[in-house]
Amino acid sequence: MTAHTKKLENLIEVAHEASSDKRRELLEGVTDLFMDDGPGLNDQEQVIASDILGKVITEVEREVRARLSYRLADLDNAPVDLIRQLASDEIEVARPLLERSGALSDQDLIEIINTQGKEHQLTVSLRSSVSEGVTDALVATGDDEVMLSVINNAGAEISRGAMETIVDRSETSEMLHEPLLNRQDLPPDLMHNMFWWVSAALKKHILTEAHVDEAAVDQMLAEAEQGMVQEAEEEEDRLGRVERAVRRRMRLGQLNQDALVQYLRRGQVPEFIASLGYLTDIDQKTARRIVFTPGHEAVAVACRAKGFDLSTFSTIVLLLDGAIDSGKEGVEKQLRRPEEVANLLELYKEVPVETAKRAMRFWAIRQKSQDEDEDAA
Repeated sequence: MTAHTKKLENLIEVAHEASSDKRRELLEGVTDLFMDDGPGLNDQEQVIASDILGKVITEVEREVRARLSYRLADLDNAPVDLIRQLASDEIEVARPLLERSGALSDQDLIEIINTQGKEHQLTVSLRSSVSEGVTDALVATGDDEVMLSVINNAGAEISRGAMETIVDRSETSEMLHEPLLNRQDLPPDLMHNMFWWVSAALKKHILTEAHVDEAAVDQMLAEAEQGMVQEAEEEEDRLGRVERAVRRRMRLGQLNQDALVQYLRRGQVPEFIASLGYLTDIDQKTARRIVFTPGHEAVAVACRAKGFDLSTFSTIVLLLDGAIDSGKEGVEKQLRRPEEVANLLELYKEVPVETAKRAMRFWAIRQKSQDEDEDAA
């Protein structure tokens, strides 16, 4: 008979006594056996010890269960069934195991995410390493705080699908903006998707400070463009009056930055939008979005991509502020503060032309993809 077996026999005798003090003594004693620095429990002893713990654990107070979880959290040979049971307990009991127990498999964690509450989900998201499968389950809960915790965890592996879900959610959840853009593994195309709804400072971050592998971006764009069939010249009778007039000017070589300014001086915003789209090889939906997105950072990107001079861009911004009809577009007219103007002009000077061109290509491909999805639906 081994020393461990003798101790177990003594503890089984304790189990016959029903007092809470004796149950606590029993739990402490069995746990000590698992944590003994000497020779570990053999297979039979582990089965007996695990059985004792499993039967007694439901009969002791929460504080005792919590203390047991804390002791077992870092134990390599902890009884798995007991760990699962405690990890699904109240969060005060489960927390140390959810945060760091290596005895919990990914499937165990996913089961807990799907069956327990928000506190359990948040605690799982704090583990030093979280696999893609577990983060997929966390993101699928749809809770903004859980998503925020995931993206703030550098040890969390986030799949492309989960990243797309978080980016989509960020359109209506400002708390996700900066942490998400600070993720080194955020794909560049998803980063540019966020351009439309983040702050001016984060727009600048996307354009000037994000660490993007330009060669990888070009490769991705080239692959996407291979699947885009070049459409034939549209028939004149399929175009609206504004587009026909703009295309006519384009064929005559009269469509340039001066023509854009002229349209705005006359308050011809639709003509300006159509011209901007043709000059920058952007579809009309994206051109409208560029013009009516607050802040005019998107207009800065479009003008920079075409190499407009700074004075022309400045004039366009000032004229746009006065020409946009807020009643039709739902955009409130506001006087632009001097510091906003200065920041916008500074952004224009800082963004390289090639970076602006790349952003425009992102936007064009994104809209093309959305149109194809709508057609398929």
